[in-house]
Amino acid sequence: MFSKARIRLTAWYAGVLAAFLVLLGAAVYLVERHQLLSNVNHGLQVQAGRVETAFAVGGLDRIIALSDTAPSAYTVTVTDATGETSSRDVINQDSARAALISGSDMRTVSAPGGPLRVLSERISPTLVLQVSRSLEPEEEALDHLLAVLLLGGGAAIVIAAIGGWFLAGKALTPVQEAFERQNVFVADASHELRTPLAVIRANAEFLQGREPASEEASEIVSETDRLSSLVDALLAVARGDRNGGVAYDDLDLGAVVEGSAVSMRSLAAERGVALDVSAAPELRVRGSREQLRQLVVILVDNALRYTGEGGHVAVDVARRDGSAVMAVTDTGIGIPADALGHVFERFYRADGARNRDSGGAGLGLAIAQKLVEEHGGRIAAESTPGEGSTFTVTLPLAR
Repeated sequence: MFSKARIRLTAWYAGVLAAFLVLLGAAVYLVERHQLLSNVNHGLQVQAGRVETAFAVGGLDRIIALSDTAPSAYTVTVTDATGETSSRDVINQDSARAALISGSDMRTVSAPGGPLRVLSERISPTLVLQVSRSLEPEEEALDHLLAVLLLGGGAAIVIAAIGGWFLAGKALTPVQEAFERQNVFVADASHELRTPLAVIRANAEFLQGREPASEEASEIVSETDRLSSLVDALLAVARGDRNGGVAYDDLDLGAVVEGSAVSMRSLAAERGVALDVSAAPELRVRGSREQLRQLVVILVDNALRYTGEGGHVAVDVARRDGSAVMAVTDTGIGIPADALGHVFERFYRADGARNRDSGGAGLGLAIAQKLVEEHGGRIAAESTPGEGSTFTVTLPLAR
């Protein structure tokens, strides 16, 4: 439980940091890209301004002479309205046409040597000036920036995950120690309570034998049994939370279920409930025989507890989708829809489905879920109020 909590805390810490770094990196990348593109646009506009000035002074011949002396990073050309080139080859015909219509056009175009930034300016009713510059230096700078952001961000996330794992462990240590002390106390108290409860029950049975009609003696026996059941459940919870060294063997799940159900038939008969068991042979699972027996007893006892006289409880064990599946179905009172998601919580009681008169302590299904999870399986509950419930346990088959 604490390992899962530690993993979740570390994942949340690293995830939040990763999201922050992604947003920060994206913002830095976009701002830098915008700045670089703005610098390129400014340079193109400066060159275009020089050419337009030359055109105003010396006409087209002056532009051709100026274009030959333009900085090597820039390409200058002039095209007429028909698309015929007046100086060098036209850089981009689409941009030239757009400039003839709107007066100016700025765009990035693809070229064999890499992307170009093109500025087209209409300098007369029939002539369009085009100035271009390669974006390769900016692309390289952005690639380098992206590499730095990815490497730096990845390293920061790894370091944060390691630090988060360490800090989560330090933060959970006091909680884990307190939890362990609580479990030890519950286990010790449960052991100590068994003896006085046995003495109380023996004395109550003695009084009941002498006075069979005594309601007080009968009530003492009943309440002692309920308290003993609660003590056993608390002991099982404490043992389960500290369980880590139980030996697992390859077991026939059907045989375990049939053997466990035998001990429940007398209880079913006493309550007037039919109990049927159907188990497929040779469904091998790896687990603890005692824990699986406890799981079966909990689920069957839970079904019997909430099934009235004349009802029916069925236990089916079968192979399904490469797994061993045990289903315990009853025709009892069912569980309300709003309580169905809480039935595996410790000490949870739903009105109607789990009442005090039934004698349950609200621990059985919590223990059942823990036993199933320790065997690498899962448990689910389905119910229709007034019609019954089905608890399904899915366990992996032994290899």
